[in-house]
Amino acid sequence: MSELLTTYTVKGKTSPIVWEFKYDLNGVLREFKLLEGELTEMQRKWLFFHTRFPYTENVIKSWDTVIKNFEVIVGEPDLSFDNFWKAYNYKVGKIPAEKAWNKLSKSNRLNAFKAIKPYNAYLRRKGIEKAYAQKYLNQQKFNDEFNSIH
Repeated sequence: MSELLTTYTVKGKTSPIVWEFKYDLNGVLREFKLLEGELTEMQRKWLFFHTRFPYTENVIKSWDTVIKNFEVIVGEPDLSFDNFWKAYNYKVGKIPAEKAWNKLSKSNRLNAFKAIKPYNAYLRRKGIEKAYAQKYLNQQKFNDEFNSIH
């Protein structure tokens, strides 16, 4: 299943480095890439220091104001219906599901994405059949109790 991720691109203002950090909707680091440049030994020690490495989104959010040698560029998560359809992964009733998707607020779209994993886990535990995407969206099943039960 594809996961909705927020991307932070970090560019060095005085060095030719470009890093990319991707966080899930819970703010947990899922990917880190060195896109350009090479890390010196001093940069490696700085970046991977246990209190500095941005393993949560909250840490990297502070970089833009605290660390003056970096430019931090935030990329919004892809809240398109196609991305939801791929992540939900129950390919029945695409057109009605897309109509339901288009009626949702940005906040509810984020909630719908965020709930897919706990919803799938809940269904496996209970042996319940997955709802069509249209029903999941229209009935806002992403707000149901399974979200708090892990």
